[in-house]
Amino acid sequence: MTRAQRTTASLGALLLALVVGAAQAQPQFTGTWVLDRAQSQLPHRGAHGQGTADPQAQSTEIKLTVEQQGNTLKATRSLARGPRERAMTETFVVDGSERTETTPRGGTSITRATLGGDRLVVHKTHTRPAKEAGQPARSFSRESVWTLSPDGRTLTIDTTMHTPRGDRTMKSVYTKAS
Repeated sequence: MTRAQRTTASLGALLLALVVGAAQAQPQFTGTWVLDRAQSQLPHRGAHGQGTADPQAQSTEIKLTVEQQGNTLKATRSLARGPRERAMTETFVVDGSERTETTPRGGTSITRATLGGDRLVVHKTHTRPAKEAGQPARSFSRESVWTLSPDGRTLTIDTTMHTPRGDRTMKSVYTKAS
């Protein structure tokens, strides 16, 4: 093997190692996560939307189960209060493309998710049709940024909601279930 061939082979191996290392650098969100209320900053609503905490909400256990395969991430949020449980599942294609869906009430939902570096960014816009003729459709958007702690045991989701009544932020902190 000539010196030029060895140099080319060495550069090729180095490039391959860099590509594999970059692919492994993406965060892995797979697992079952339990909401840590003490670390989270959640909106509280009283009887008139004011800032008093709901004691029943405090007794609700919230879990997030994430399955991540390739560029698809499936997140199921479960809420359990006593024997009652309900769940909602969202699936994201994390390649930056937009996915449009029709909502049950006749509106549209556009989702764009990107996975890169140390985070997942999900931007979702909902448009609801006007309730009465002559009124404009209503739009709401939400941007959520998911990050993992360096040890992979804490998932933080920072969310900003943009509504006609103004912006609201919240921070949900989850710990990985054993």
